[in-house]
Amino acid sequence: MMNMQNGAAQYRAVRSHGLIADAKPTRLIQISFEHTLAALAISQGCMERISGNLPIAEVIAKGNAIAKAVRLIGHLNDCLDMEKGGQVAQNLRKLYLYMLDRLTLANATDDARIVVEVSGLVRKIKDAWDQIVAEGR
Repeated sequence: MMNMQNGAAQYRAVRSHGLIADAKPTRLIQISFEHTLAALAISQGCMERISGNLPIAEVIAKGNAIAKAVRLIGHLNDCLDMEKGGQVAQNLRKLYLYMLDRLTLANATDDARIVVEVSGLVRKIKDAWDQIVAEGR
């Protein structure tokens, strides 16, 4: 059973690498948003299961998921072109920094409501980005 799981994980990793290697820059941003939302969903679920009794596996999974979301949002922030992006880039930078602050608080307090708030913000940005990509801009 373990070999099947390991093989499936390797297949997913190779497949994902192929999708990323062949992706356009606009698609890579979409993938970053998708992975951020997935990590936030995992962390939210862990926080809801932790709810005061601190099962170690959930605490570890929550920490890993929050850390992944923070890395991805940090990467999105680092990718902003402040010269070409003008006011939009400035506003996104402020929003990304706000989300990072909120996730730090959520991690420290196990407050899933904060994760829901950040997920909503990421979803709004992703929806706007998806529309830009669909329009070919």
